[in-house]
Amino acid sequence: MTAALDDTHTLSRIDPQRFHRVRTLWVGSLCSVEEVTVIDTGAPAVLKQMHPEHRVDPGLAARCINEGLILRSLQKDPSFSGIPRLLELGILPNGCPALLLQRLGDPLAEHLSAFDVETKPDALAWILSLGHQLARTLAMVHRHHIVHRDLRPDNILFAHPSDRNRDRTFPDAYLIDFGLAKVFGDEVFLPISTGEEDLLGTDLYMPPEQWESAKYVTGSADVYALGVILYQLASGRPPFVHDKRQVLMYQHLVCPPPPLPLRIPTALASIIFDMLAKRPSVRPSAQQCADRFFALR
Repeated sequence: MTAALDDTHTLSRIDPQRFHRVRTLWVGSLCSVEEVTVIDTGAPAVLKQMHPEHRVDPGLAARCINEGLILRSLQKDPSFSGIPRLLELGILPNGCPALLLQRLGDPLAEHLSAFDVETKPDALAWILSLGHQLARTLAMVHRHHIVHRDLRPDNILFAHPSDRNRDRTFPDAYLIDFGLAKVFGDEVFLPISTGEEDLLGTDLYMPPEQWESAKYVTGSADVYALGVILYQLASGRPPFVHDKRQVLMYQHLVCPPPPLPLRIPTALASIIFDMLAKRPSVRPSAQQCADRFFALR
């Protein structure tokens, strides 16, 4: 696999004996994620590694490596924030790519069932804080001509409790998992071809244009997905839900989202509905969303 990399992206070897495994955080179809301790320093971290059975697929391996290269590139931005810090990118002895990452806390998905704007006293302020943080992070990502393409509650993590700033009312939010990201800029990454009819993303949060083709989406797709998440927080459910995929696709393509609860201020509802516009060109940019959320705060 390393033979496919040029000098810019030559990867180091990662010795798994350097880490003490604490627990398994997540196991997916492509990768697993372990919380570890770096034995030499005692520092906590997260090790994300591809499953060995995927080594024979250069496209899947390239996606794993590109995620690390994307994080490495974003970390050079002076305004870098809201993305887990990449500590190391390399290859394990079994030939699988792996990323050593900053340890974070629990995902937003674990808070959704208990989040209720009618009973949570600071619910509106919390939505505004989350919207501002994530829109600001997306604005930085989009400036580098990168589209995440899979923004969903499982891919939003909060700072680990031991690392949280006690002076902040709400914890810092981080956008993770750039495995499906699309890069449009001049930065050199491993080549990956997305077919014009490929469906990539998570159905509940995919914008209309991503249902048609994931190949040509722009940063507006991430703005739409964030709008779905904020709508879900404000109303208790996503704007479109159906057990049949074709019906769900039709709803995203054609149907207007239902009204938000009356308790949601008009100014906040206006931002969310603007983010959910069917046409990408009509949606505000991530930076415009961040500015509007900040003004409301």
